[in-house]
Amino acid sequence: MRVTPHRHTTTRRTLIALASVTALSAGLIVGAQAEPDKKVTVHDVEQAFHRVEAVSEQVNGLKEQIKQTKQEIDDLSEDIDRQMVGYRAQRDALSSAIVQQHMDAPLGPTVNLLGSRDPEEFLDGLGAVQALNSTRADALESFGRTAKQLKNRKAQLEDRQKSLKKDQKDVAKKKREIRKKYQAAKAELGLLSAADQAAFTTSDLNLGFEVDASGRAARAIQFAQAQLGDPYVYGGTGPNSWDCSGLVMKAYAAAGVSLPRVVGPQYSATRHISMGALQPGDLVFYGDMSHVGIYVGHGKVIHAPHPGRSVEYTGLGGFSKAGRVG
Repeated sequence: MRVTPHRHTTTRRTLIALASVTALSAGLIVGAQAEPDKKVTVHDVEQAFHRVEAVSEQVNGLKEQIKQTKQEIDDLSEDIDRQMVGYRAQRDALSSAIVQQHMDAPLGPTVNLLGSRDPEEFLDGLGAVQALNSTRADALESFGRTAKQLKNRKAQLEDRQKSLKKDQKDVAKKKREIRKKYQAAKAELGLLSAADQAAFTTSDLNLGFEVDASGRAARAIQFAQAQLGDPYVYGGTGPNSWDCSGLVMKAYAAAGVSLPRVVGPQYSATRHISMGALQPGDLVFYGDMSHVGIYVGHGKVIHAPHPGRSVEYTGLGGFSKAGRVG
């Protein structure tokens, strides 16, 4: 079959295009094979778990808010119940007074005075009517105040109930985020060498020196030391598993000091000091308020680190803020 010049040119162009695509594809494949996989470092894994802990502390904060909101709802409900008693009593008293008045004088008490020919009787009766109307006006005014207060309390209750539902939804969302980030962190951990994985999951339980502390600081440190080896668990507040802020809260509770549940508020509850002024018993924090530990001296901190590790000693790396309790 004879090929016309036009068809020959089209065929030639098609073959050239196919060859170019093939060459480009081969180059991409070679390039992809030649580019080395990104190496995951211990620092990368530490940051991955750190991101999970940051979300976990957000959940801790939301749970504390939920606890407070539930208490506010209980208090408002009790207040509403008490006000309802007064509201019903005032309403019933006013209803009875109105009914009685109409029974005694269907056309109103003033009508009885119109037929009186005694001026003194008329004036005495008029005074009694005015007193009765004044009493009823006071009762109505008091009833109005009670009804308004009750309406306000019910509005506050509705607002707190809406806030509770929102916070509960946010907790559920954050928990899903924790699971997702935790799986990603575990996947990165699995990319480390066996030696690095072993080092990453090994907790340092030996201090090597005596802690020089006294009073509440000493008691808090002793409590934390008694938990050495207990596993880290998100949201853990003991007695056998801990997260960072849960351990700090319970350690100082054992020393007679009430600290908030969450890292940020714990920092706010302390007297802020420089890292250079640290003494045993002081609290040390990450700058983003996602982690906290108790300083024990000589550059060492006792803390609950992350899943896979236990309550342990660590260095000051990562900690950049400090606070003194009391």
